[in-house]
Amino acid sequence: MIFTRTSKVFQVFLVIWAIGHVHPAWADKASGVFTAQQACPAYVSKNKSTNPDNAQVLAGGKYDVIEVIKAGNPDWYRVVLPSANPKERWVSAACGQAQLDSGGGGNGGDHGGSCNTAGQADSYVLALSWQPAFCEGKPDKAECKITDPKVYQARHFALHGLWPNKKSCGINYGFCGDVKGQKSDFCDYPAIQLDADSKASLAEVMPSVTSGSCLERHEWFKHGTCQANWPMAGYFDVAADLTRQFNDAGAAYFMNRRIGQQVRTEDFLARVAAVLGSAAKDRIKLSCSQGMLVEVQLNLSADLKPGDDLEKLLVNAPPQGKSNCGDIFLVDAIGQ
Repeated sequence: MIFTRTSKVFQVFLVIWAIGHVHPAWADKASGVFTAQQACPAYVSKNKSTNPDNAQVLAGGKYDVIEVIKAGNPDWYRVVLPSANPKERWVSAACGQAQLDSGGGGNGGDHGGSCNTAGQADSYVLALSWQPAFCEGKPDKAECKITDPKVYQARHFALHGLWPNKKSCGINYGFCGDVKGQKSDFCDYPAIQLDADSKASLAEVMPSVTSGSCLERHEWFKHGTCQANWPMAGYFDVAADLTRQFNDAGAAYFMNRRIGQQVRTEDFLARVAAVLGSAAKDRIKLSCSQGMLVEVQLNLSADLKPGDDLEKLLVNAPPQGKSNCGDIFLVDAIGQ
């Protein structure tokens, strides 16, 4: 058969197209929804970190799942980003949570029941939000209607959650109590019961408590039930204390002195390490969206006890994942 130059070019095109669209042997087809818990890059090729348009999933965003890797304990999902080109993208499982209809058992496959059994954490994650930047992507949230520059969350990191972590379960260690799955609306969970002092303490560092968006309910039923050390009030007391320790370590001062400014990521990390020790740099992950710092996650040791010093908890914790903030980020102001 004689091929013209044009036909050969067409054949090459078909080969390239096939490489990009073939169903990988190491991935399983799946269907469901991936809910991002932080901003993360969305790769065309995860192995090569190919992301030509710098596409991201955004915290709180929901994306259709089409494939999953390691179905029993997922570490990557292939999701659909309608605005991206191409729209099929790989996202790390560490960036959120999947509710799968088929293939992969993505909402905490039970791994013999161990991923929803309390008291098996091998570390904790303290997740803190810079609320003004979080609200840029979630303006309809009740707590994002608060625009007073004098409120706590305008100049301090707010509590997102304190998460018992079990390495073998990835992000799927959760729902260890009577509630076995995520509610579509956080207010669909049962109300939590706190004494007056614990509620006041939590309300200061977690704006959902007074705004009525019910994040604290989700945090208890998904994460709080998986620790076996404290009752509900004790769990939130520990989380609130750790939030204040981080802010008081200079993080809040650094941020509120630079509201509306671009800052070097390295300068922020240096400020944290100056107070919390050199171990902090390897145990902290920064998540940015649209060039703004949105969330800080710190790995803490599993032997966490009430009143423990945050610096010591960081020293004995496993390293955190890679930040996505680049060299600089913007410190967003509340209400903008």
